[in-house]
Amino acid sequence: MIAAMVVLTYTFVNNIEPAASPSGTTLAGGSTVTSGPETSTTTLPQELAAFMVTVDILENQAIEYGAEVDRINTDWDNRDAQFAETRTAFVDLAAEIEGWETDVALVSNIPPVLAASHAALLAEVSDLAPKMTDIIAGLDFDDDGTLRRAATAEFQAEIQQVLDAIETIRETARASVTPTTDADA
Repeated sequence: MIAAMVVLTYTFVNNIEPAASPSGTTLAGGSTVTSGPETSTTTLPQELAAFMVTVDILENQAIEYGAEVDRINTDWDNRDAQFAETRTAFVDLAAEIEGWETDVALVSNIPPVLAASHAALLAEVSDLAPKMTDIIAGLDFDDDGTLRRAATAEFQAEIQQVLDAIETIRETARASVTPTTDADA
């Protein structure tokens, strides 16, 4: 499903007409990113712009995984869910995250300038499934929930590292293009 979204997004971005900048000049083959309240803009080439849409999708998915772990965990803590239901939800989510790791690894059309940042993202994403295994083990352990809560906190810390890696991709993309100002136009 993610691959289909990426292909659809890439096709859509490649078919977008060039946008007009605020000063009325046309930006050839890319989107416009305005930096702050100034009149300075940075144009991302289509290849980077298309990949950044993929990065946005990955970011949203990571945020959703973090929220889902919190929801399942909270439902169990509040006893709004039975043990079997909670365990199944965690196991299903772990399987989904493992599939997502594969999808992130199979992302294509990675601009060369972002290849290293994508590899770093993949390394962070690959740490999520083992954290899910720890959450499940904590749920199964006969204690007051301390191990499960600790594993959940570690999972959320790993989600933050995934989001940080995504931000690094954005920073690398922005740094790879030269900003222009209205005085340059």
